[in-house]
Amino acid sequence: MKKFSIIIPTYNRPKLLAELLDSMLIQKFNPDDFEILVIDNNSTNDVKKLISDFTQVHPQFDIKYFLETQQGEQYAWNKGIKEAQGKLLIFVDDDTTFHQDYFATLENDFKNNLDDIAGGGKVAPVFEYQKPAWINKFVMPYFAEINLGERSKFPKNKHPYATNMLISKNILNEVGTINTQLMSDKQTVPPGSYERDLFQRIRSKGYPIYYFHDLVVWHFIPQEKINKSYVKERVIESGKTQRDIYKNKSFGWHIYGLWMDLVKWVAALVLSVYYIFTTQWEKAGMLLKLRWWKSKGLWH
Repeated sequence: MKKFSIIIPTYNRPKLLAELLDSMLIQKFNPDDFEILVIDNNSTNDVKKLISDFTQVHPQFDIKYFLETQQGEQYAWNKGIKEAQGKLLIFVDDDTTFHQDYFATLENDFKNNLDDIAGGGKVAPVFEYQKPAWINKFVMPYFAEINLGERSKFPKNKHPYATNMLISKNILNEVGTINTQLMSDKQTVPPGSYERDLFQRIRSKGYPIYYFHDLVVWHFIPQEKINKSYVKERVIESGKTQRDIYKNKSFGWHIYGLWMDLVKWVAALVLSVYYIFTTQWEKAGMLLKLRWWKSKGLWH
């Protein structure tokens, strides 16, 4: 049995997938420990040929190609989980690249234990062009940034994303795979909902969610996503997801949600005043918009 299974869903991004594969070339690792599973989610480009060409030139990599015909990242993830032979499963997106020490860090950090691991690593966004001034630290999480500093665990209100997450196979056998039935009132699934649901189930079984600051991926952000409409949609959907969580809990949770929203409004107003007095107009405006969009999703 392999120690590590790296699962890469892909859909119509051959250039980015090729860059991800190229980032493996500088890794130092024992090839016998790793398998790479590329899950083609109905791409129109020839992913199978891309993988075949890569492995012919670099036969040291155990790369396996699988086709998942049911459209959606949730099905691609589950296909990877089903086919994986490793004890520790690592999920990354096809628009990421690995830090040069990623594989070596996996081997070193988990050489004595591959079971009962759930968590994620650092995700550092890389913008196609210059990052605009209105994107502050409060906006960055909506571009999948994860940076918890020197923390060793995720706080209860946060969770890893499949951009860079790790879960032991034995835990998935216990809690189940990705829930493909999640759906919002618009028949869509807000970003991060699948991961949130999965890690809630993992936490309910008593497993801590670890943060591995030395497992780093860079996440490419294309220029077409650098607009406020994109952020607005993600923030509102995030609020709706939180609203749906409260719906399934007692009335006391609704009061708690309202109280926390008011607290965050006060904090946003205070911080926006600071931004205004320091002539950071765009940051002040964006901070208030974020709070308004989140509240709109929560209570409308």
